[in-house]
Amino acid sequence: MESLSQFRTIEELVKMLDREKVLFKDMFERRKSLAYRTDYAMEVVDYKRERIQYLIDHGVIHENGDFLEMEDIYVQFFEDVLDMNEEISVASVREYIESLKENINYYLQETNENRKLQYQGNVRKILRKIGLRTLKNVIDLKRNVDVAYKQEPNYKIKKSRLINLDEKRKGVKVLMSECEKMLDGEVVFFKVTTDPDMQRTCMDVRNEFTEADHNLLEIEHQIIEYINQIEQQSALLKKIRKLKYLKDQLTWREDTNIESILSARNPVWMEKRRYNRIFLSVDMLRSNEDVYDIIRKVASNSNVRRLSRTEADPIDKEFLRGETEDVTTVNLTEMWNAFKAQGNHLFAFIKDYPYKTRRTLSDHIILYCQIATQHSDEIRFLDEYETFENIEYAIIYAS
Repeated sequence: MESLSQFRTIEELVKMLDREKVLFKDMFERRKSLAYRTDYAMEVVDYKRERIQYLIDHGVIHENGDFLEMEDIYVQFFEDVLDMNEEISVASVREYIESLKENINYYLQETNENRKLQYQGNVRKILRKIGLRTLKNVIDLKRNVDVAYKQEPNYKIKKSRLINLDEKRKGVKVLMSECEKMLDGEVVFFKVTTDPDMQRTCMDVRNEFTEADHNLLEIEHQIIEYINQIEQQSALLKKIRKLKYLKDQLTWREDTNIESILSARNPVWMEKRRYNRIFLSVDMLRSNEDVYDIIRKVASNSNVRRLSRTEADPIDKEFLRGETEDVTTVNLTEMWNAFKAQGNHLFAFIKDYPYKTRRTLSDHIILYCQIATQHSDEIRFLDEYETFENIEYAIIYAS
């Protein structure tokens, strides 16, 4: 089997997407019909066969007889970016959780500080992916529930789809519970890592889980309501079909009480009385005294009295007293710019930096980890280590 060519750079891939954007737009809009003819594609690309062949050779589209289809990886990419994906990907969240466990174990077993920071960064990225993927699954689940009930014409398929979506809802909830248990159970890891970004990420994930849990509860109630409506409609349809059969056999008056039920009903009498609201214009209310007198008479007949308005109590002076609290912080951007402008390594720079207040060794270590994490793409790690007060650290310079 001949292997496909690969895009060597991002520039080459982006250039290809821009060049064939009209073709991709047309094919993506017809991705569900699976009937995009090669003749249509040739018109879009100005009858240049080599452009079509280039996409086939690079695995962007594939040819199936007289038709062209976009590869699944690109269809999924466009659906994810444009938020049009209808699939609930529970398996991807499961993979993220397993990867999260692995990276936490690697972090706890690793002795090299540089590699420990890498595993710590991986854990933070995976946690963010789990939160975003969970919310995306909940949004897709809610949309699919509405589509399954409102657009599926077959009652049996409609009920089966709702039951399957309910199973996926349970799967999302189980994965959320597993991830929360892991966040609560890995006490050692989250105590060792004092990175504020990690703590912020964990808090964001918990908040996203709380929002997702409320939406899942609403989705559960909606599915139950839809299934009950389907059961009622199905039972009603069976009765109508049976009544139609008895009518065709000319036995419905003898075998049913339909005549007595219909004669006892008075649909016109049971209808609610309609009220037409007429809104008066503001200009009329301001200028016409007769209208104002009529409104007062109607209000008097309806026992509507004007509520007396009283002045509020004065604001207590204690609430107006300003109180300030001084919090000592370090401007990381300013420190990073100063670090790039000098020639010393990172830990020595942090230790000798002229702070406005006294700093401890623990504060120096936290700053060291924060700067190394936030600017990992702009620093250069050496295979050298030094020790300061029994703390071993890597030698880091600005790249």
